[in-house]
Amino acid sequence: MNILYGISATGNGHISRSRIIVKALKKRGHSVDVILSGREEKDFFDIEELAPFQIKKGFTFVSKKGKLNYTQTVLQSHPIQFFNDIKSIDNIYDLIITDFEPISAYAAKRHKIPCMGIGHQYSFYKNIPMTKKIKFASIFFPKIYAPVNFTIPFHFHHFNKPILPPFIDPLLYNQIDKNQISEDILVYLPWENLDDMIAILKTISKKFIVYTKIKSIQTVENITLKPFSNMTFKQDLMRCNSLITNAGFQLISEALFLGKPILCKPQKGQPEQEHNAKILDELQYATVAKEINIKIIKDWINKSKKIKIDFSDPTNLIIDIIENREKDFSNEINKLWQIKKTY
Repeated sequence: MNILYGISATGNGHISRSRIIVKALKKRGHSVDVILSGREEKDFFDIEELAPFQIKKGFTFVSKKGKLNYTQTVLQSHPIQFFNDIKSIDNIYDLIITDFEPISAYAAKRHKIPCMGIGHQYSFYKNIPMTKKIKFASIFFPKIYAPVNFTIPFHFHHFNKPILPPFIDPLLYNQIDKNQISEDILVYLPWENLDDMIAILKTISKKFIVYTKIKSIQTVENITLKPFSNMTFKQDLMRCNSLITNAGFQLISEALFLGKPILCKPQKGQPEQEHNAKILDELQYATVAKEINIKIIKDWINKSKKIKIDFSDPTNLIIDIIENREKDFSNEINKLWQIKKTY
């Protein structure tokens, strides 16, 4: 098949997941073109293996001090550019896949090309436990923002629905020597104010690795600041003792797979993250906090418990579903959930 694959770049999880699927599709003999949108071109990193790709404007969610700013998000939406980007997509594809990327989804509607949605957001099509906010938001996200004809949804749990387990980067299947595991705490809080986080972490007698928007590694007392990089981040994720992050889906899934204790703070005003936090709390998979402060971090360090979940690899099944969109794969999906949990 000739496939167009749209990837939302508002979070790194979409890229991390899509990188694996695109590679698997090409291995099966499919031709895949990629669109990335939702981020300035200068802010992309480690996307070479997605080539051939185009970078479009799309929609960017604007955040300030850890809270989604809806007003600025709307003001910076550039609707004329959005419609022009849709028109720029040629009618040459057998299938369009979108990982919550709107330009590709609406290009599919315009050309009447079958469109498949792959991602966590599409689990909201299913009758699963949801917060009131996400129930309301699911009318817009994903049914209007990035509408599709078929879905391949993921979640931390199946909820007795045909939902796949999370994607795990193949890098994380590599065994790491126990002697390489450090006491460092990995911090990934891209929506929070960096200066505020540094001020908090400096007061805690632990070593922290913080990934942030800088050009080279810097050290501030007990804190190592590192620039974004897929490879080095995954290496630090494998080696770290535990993780402090927002409530995005992909990273937390990978931390659960590795058995890392998690402290997560959902981005305020972001319904999906608030939903994720609620589910993680109910499943007792992570410690959830409304704020990140000294007391919360110290309490979490002293009381946190790890859980390791050996999520099954859904890659081959995903490609089978893509190639056979009308087939019922419920039995195959159920088998993927025969997983081991270690407390």
